Amino acid sequence: MITIQTLQYLIKNKLKDAEILYQNNRYAASIYLAGYAVEIALKYKICKSLQFNAGFPENKQELHNYLLQLNRNNPQPLSIELKQIRNHDLPALLFYSGAEPRVKNNLHTEWATVNTWEPQERYKKIRIIKARNELFLKAVKKIIKEVS
Repeated sequence: MITIQTLQYLIKNKLKDAEILYQNNRYAASIYLAGYAVEIALKYKICKSLQFNAGFPENKQELHNYLLQLNRNNPQPLSIELKQIRNHDLPALLFYSGAEPRVKNNLHTEWATVNTWEPQERYKKIRIIKARNELFLKAVKKIIKEVS
């Protein structure tokens, strides 16, 4: 289980690291870490919206225990597979966070910017300009603020 406190710590520190990389002209690495900050923020929001009070489930048994609790008093049982929320797929995580309508309506431009992120960027040789990194960081901060 990844505790709520750990998720909060990781969001804050991944974003801080991304800002330090940006300040040191390491734009691709900055965007890479900022994307992880959004991913973690969405997982934090999933915990809040689905009442995963002990933290984010790391295995099938932890998720199963949560679903048993939630479905006891719910007329429409919740069905989620671990692979649907334990991934790097920002659109899927946004959907399960419950914040999708709010983010897409209020932060459409920012979401369009952040939604370009994927962890496979770590294998790409890409050149990022400062302006793109700055835009990405601003978008990330707004989305994190909206979902946290």
